[in-house]
Amino acid sequence: MIAAPIGRTRKKAVAAAFGSAATSYDAHADLQQRVAQRLAGRIAALPLPPAPRVLEIGCGTGFLSRALAPRLPGADWVITDLAEPMVRHCQRGFPGPARFLVMDGERPCLAPGFDLICASLAIQWFGDIRAALGRWAGLLNPGGHIAFATLAAGTFATWREAHHTLGLRAGVPDYPDAGQLTGFLPGGGTGGIGIEPVRCPYPDGLSFLETLRRIGADVPAHGHQPLAPGQLRRVLRRFEAPAGLVETYETAYGFFRKEEAP
Repeated sequence: MIAAPIGRTRKKAVAAAFGSAATSYDAHADLQQRVAQRLAGRIAALPLPPAPRVLEIGCGTGFLSRALAPRLPGADWVITDLAEPMVRHCQRGFPGPARFLVMDGERPCLAPGFDLICASLAIQWFGDIRAALGRWAGLLNPGGHIAFATLAAGTFATWREAHHTLGLRAGVPDYPDAGQLTGFLPGGGTGGIGIEPVRCPYPDGLSFLETLRRIGADVPAHGHQPLAPGQLRRVLRRFEAPAGLVETYETAYGFFRKEEAP
């Protein structure tokens, strides 16, 4: 038997996890909704044409597209996600005409011609962010924009520390810092990265883990072996605090504008 490439196997796991969470996502995705709203506000300030052609990558249930729709009246939308159930859910709630596709946003199968490519909390699941952003830039019109929100280094710091003090490694992925993300931005234009921490409270450690599961974000880092039940109980005791459990999400907002035609 020939094993499937690691990237393909992981993508299938990510698509399955988010697909199974499509119906429970909205009730547990407070962070995702807050980040999408903030990204939408920043996108609305960009110098876009009056009726921009917009591609959304990783639409989920539609937080970003629904927040942007009234801000970009007349936009021509292509809305995509890796998980088919998410695409269907987003399509049902989108307030207007759009083309909906099940698509791997890391390798978009579309022709160039977009004024805006946007993604909220999606690219942290990519195998090669730099290459993906380069492909996105190739789909932009001259003067077009890329706008995204993603997770950066420092995310899940409390959860990681609870593992580290016990000599264990957390299964959450490692995320790039602001400098690395800046280096991932394509050439042939201008852009930058801004970091904004978001602190989210949870009643206890099990609620934190259940929230990740309910939104489909519990796919572990490649090669991680699940903890034994006793190890997990010890981590949870370290993780929880009498004054209340708060986890930090270091949210990065990235923007790129392609050079105008000469």
